[in-house]
Amino acid sequence: MQGPWGSDAPRIRPTMGGPLLGPRLFVPEERWGWEFLAPGRAVLSPEANTPPVRQEVYLPANYAQLEVDSKRAWRGLVRYGILTLWLAGLASLIPNKAWIGSAVLFVGMGLTIGRYVMVRNRFKSAKARYESGYKGVDEAFAREYAAWQQRVAEHDRNEAARIAAAMRWIPVRLTSRPSRVDVFGGTSDGWASLLTTAGAASMALGSSVLVLDFTERLVASELVDLAIAGGYPVEMRDAPECLPKVNLLQDLDPADIAEVVAETVHTLQTSPMSPDLRGLHSNLVLVVAQTLEKSASFTRLHAGLRVLRRVYDVESETVLTASEFRKLNSAIDTVGTTDQVHNELLNLTAVLDVLVAEERSAGIVEPESFGAVWPVRGLSVVATHGTAERRKKLLDLTVFQRTLCELRMRRPGGRQVLVVAGADHVGLESLEAMARQARRVGVQLVLLLEHLRDDLQKLLGGSDSVALVMRLGNAAEASAAADYFGRGHKFEISALTIQEGQTTTRGWSRSVGESKSESHTRGYTVGGGFSSGPQGSTGSSTWSGNRANTTTRAQNWQDSWNRSVADSRNESGTLSRVYEYSIEPTTIQGLAPTAFLMIEEGPASRRVVVGDCNPFIAFLERVGPGYPSS
Repeated sequence: MQGPWGSDAPRIRPTMGGPLLGPRLFVPEERWGWEFLAPGRAVLSPEANTPPVRQEVYLPANYAQLEVDSKRAWRGLVRYGILTLWLAGLASLIPNKAWIGSAVLFVGMGLTIGRYVMVRNRFKSAKARYESGYKGVDEAFAREYAAWQQRVAEHDRNEAARIAAAMRWIPVRLTSRPSRVDVFGGTSDGWASLLTTAGAASMALGSSVLVLDFTERLVASELVDLAIAGGYPVEMRDAPECLPKVNLLQDLDPADIAEVVAETVHTLQTSPMSPDLRGLHSNLVLVVAQTLEKSASFTRLHAGLRVLRRVYDVESETVLTASEFRKLNSAIDTVGTTDQVHNELLNLTAVLDVLVAEERSAGIVEPESFGAVWPVRGLSVVATHGTAERRKKLLDLTVFQRTLCELRMRRPGGRQVLVVAGADHVGLESLEAMARQARRVGVQLVLLLEHLRDDLQKLLGGSDSVALVMRLGNAAEASAAADYFGRGHKFEISALTIQEGQTTTRGWSRSVGESKSESHTRGYTVGGGFSSGPQGSTGSSTWSGNRANTTTRAQNWQDSWNRSVADSRNESGTLSRVYEYSIEPTTIQGLAPTAFLMIEEGPASRRVVVGDCNPFIAFLERVGPGYPSS
């Protein structure tokens, strides 16, 4: 799955509408697309950085002294044992006094052993208390640490579950409830996706949808397929083929007929140097429309204008009745015979030639009114096409002006949506007039405009409107859209400095030393003995001594070398406050076909939403509420 600029769902195809996509799109809630919301980052457990601390168990204050006393008692026991043995040996040399040595041996050893055992027991007791306390603290710390790990792991699992269950695609709705939605830029695939997504939601809410398709790319065909599969009534009409069956002038009074024709001709021939002749055109057509006794049509209107030009053959043509011909013939002097009137009559008849040829292609006597094109429920599509550019534009303008006239005659009420696709050449004045009438009768108007240039830029930010900007490949148009998004202050790195250095240090040292030591030792040995015999007792003693002198000399030298290398790196940056585009023009140029940027002026502040209208997003996981589970 990609980010908010486009999903990896396949592009919608007419053959893929059917029962699978319909239930996911015909949901009764407003929806122009979906906004991708990345789940919030996992929140670190509050205990993650505060693990339990192990309590230290310290040795008793007299532990070291007890250990020293124990060692001293052992050494004293050894020394006293040796001394006792030596004294006992001496005592054994005294005749009849051997028991003294034994007594001294046992008494001395007993006292020494008793002292050692007492000191040793005190040391072992202190050591046992320390080891017992250490083990208890260690076990308590192990239990506390395991409980801490379990709590942190449980928090992480809950965060992972929250992120996995978070809604990532939220339906895009209009909070300001505007009467007009302007869509600038985009491709045929993008428009088809937008119409399918938004149109299906509108029909599910009970709104009827009328689409005027001037693009010749059948941008409403996918919506038609889904509506048919969903059981909604659908009407499709192609102009100029439908003109014999649909009388665009029926149910209009003469003033409305004159208005439709005059506005169509004016928009068709608008140029910077052309004068505004709408008043003259309207008067000429009004004269003919007021004279017609039967229902008006382009054929009868064309014939009446030819009467004013004095080129109508009353003997061979039967379009007009004799009474209508006489009235028009008598009105020739009323309209005037100037060159300008003659030229404009010629111009009007030339414009109507295309429509007259289409009306004459079928012999239908009672065509239906254009009002029947407006659906009461479901979807109606009027698509125009033509081989010549002028002919195609004439059809578009005529259908547009007739729709505008129908809006003027309608009364407020009901839920209706009017979509005009490819309305770039209609003109700003006509678009604003339709927007006013649509707002008056409560019809939501959706304008799909391929470009954002010239007068169309004035539609941006219009009252009671919302703008959707899709891909605008032209750099100037993308810059105009970026200007509308606005600019803002932000901090950018204006300077970045990197300094690197290396320091090498080398050294050498020599040291020479000499030492001299002398030692003197002296010792002596004393011995003696007693003997007894028949002749009496004798005694002897011996003494010996020794002395030694030792002199030691030593000389040493040492050479050492050292080398050290130190690397250093300093990075510094400078931030500057700049005033730049909030959304760069290159971002608008690189939008995905179904992605859009929505700008809505809300009651509190401006709202900018990045959305995607690909209908197949409804099949993805974690789509906003109101959709069947995947």
